[in-house]
Amino acid sequence: MSATLTAEDIKQRLASLKSEKLDSIIPTTESDNYRYVKPFHTSYDVIIGALENPESRIMVGLPSIDVLTRGFGAKELIMVSGFAHSGKTQLVNTMIASNLGKRILFFSMDDPAEMILLKLCCMTTGFNAEVLEHRIRQGDEEAKVALKTSAVDTFANLIVVDESLGLAAMSKAVEEATNYWQGAPECIVIDYLELMQGNAFSDDAVANVKAKSQALKRWVKEQSCPVIVVHQNTRSKGGPGQAITMLSMAYGGEQEATMVIGVRRKRDDQNLDAWERQCQQDTVTLHLAKNKRPPARVTPAEGVDFYMDPEIGLIRALRDSDGRGQTKFDTETIATSAADALRIAQSRAQEALNGL
Repeated sequence: MSATLTAEDIKQRLASLKSEKLDSIIPTTESDNYRYVKPFHTSYDVIIGALENPESRIMVGLPSIDVLTRGFGAKELIMVSGFAHSGKTQLVNTMIASNLGKRILFFSMDDPAEMILLKLCCMTTGFNAEVLEHRIRQGDEEAKVALKTSAVDTFANLIVVDESLGLAAMSKAVEEATNYWQGAPECIVIDYLELMQGNAFSDDAVANVKAKSQALKRWVKEQSCPVIVVHQNTRSKGGPGQAITMLSMAYGGEQEATMVIGVRRKRDDQNLDAWERQCQQDTVTLHLAKNKRPPARVTPAEGVDFYMDPEIGLIRALRDSDGRGQTKFDTETIATSAADALRIAQSRAQEALNGL
């Protein structure tokens, strides 16, 4: 057995490899006729291409997470996991808003395309959705222009497919998007895993997720970009608001994922008292629970807290001015009908307009 190379050994070998010599030692054996076998040295070209062009990787837009992942690359499966209403889709939308100009194919099997547009418009313009809708209903041209600009300019390279599809249909959608853009997608988003069509349907929800995750992993290996998939946790392992680990996902695709990002709202943790939950009213906590990219750094066990703007949904780093714990309890009566909900929304929108 050969001895392990020391740091000095590696340094000497690198110093002796001139660029022209390096090119000369790469084998030139033809491999075009092989279906599964390819020379290992081709991986070198892929790594160098990615490292010399870091802008090709997809960043979340949150430095505390991006510094650990160093972005998402081709053939990587990124699992975004959390309970319902924990901020998973808002994290995905924040990522989209942080990668303007990138060709992103969004399989939104949950929200319709119109809702995605409204959310992204609010994130990038700063409009509260109630205010934006109210102004458009009142014939406000500025609000209409803001929404139209988001659709035809700001997110011109975003394609939203709001149907529940299986992998075969998704492959066809990738082909259509590639043809439309005249270029391959730079990121694919699936929201969410449980709504994907497939043959894995039974009374065992865990078995369904397991089968879909394994099939999805095979599909991801065929893609030339990272695939980000949202997965909804169940109460079998942990509860809303509690810290997310690899064990809390039961079998939610964590074994297939290259990276797992857990999302939770501490305000939903019933183990905290009312004051502690109120202090976390506008925060969202992210856990990078799995990271296969060396040296496999992850977040601390308690996760990293971020601010999620209650008006526009954008997630960003916390600031001292956010004043956690200073917000008063909302004692407004809960709406009991659609008419009541619309009335309250219009009232809030008018109050916001008066404050402009």
